[in-house]
Amino acid sequence: MTSLHSDKTLTKKIETKFKSKSETIDLTKLNSFEWKELLILGPYSMIDNVEKKLNLDLENIKVNGIEYIDSVNLLVFIKDGKSIKISEVSREIGDFVDLGKIIEKRNAKFIKTENGKNKLAE
Repeated sequence: MTSLHSDKTLTKKIETKFKSKSETIDLTKLNSFEWKELLILGPYSMIDNVEKKLNLDLENIKVNGIEYIDSVNLLVFIKDGKSIKISEVSREIGDFVDLGKIIEKRNAKFIKTENGKNKLAE
């Protein structure tokens, strides 16, 4: 199985959205590939634990190093219970409130808050 590496083009697109003046960031429009769910892992996330807890196949991202890195959040795009694309998004754009849980694509919209936390739009 091939290990996934952070998709630089996708990361740039996501970071640009979060750096924009827009208050709401809509990731549902990321359609250059097919995905069904989003999982956001914060710094020091243990992929083995997340994989077991959420019953996912994350084998192809285990070498990515999020367990040891504190400068990025890892956005994991999922299809059919497997990670298909990842993006290491700099924490300079803020952190996320909804870490470690499955977010359905249609709900992948975020609101930037004053304290720098990006939370899911209701």
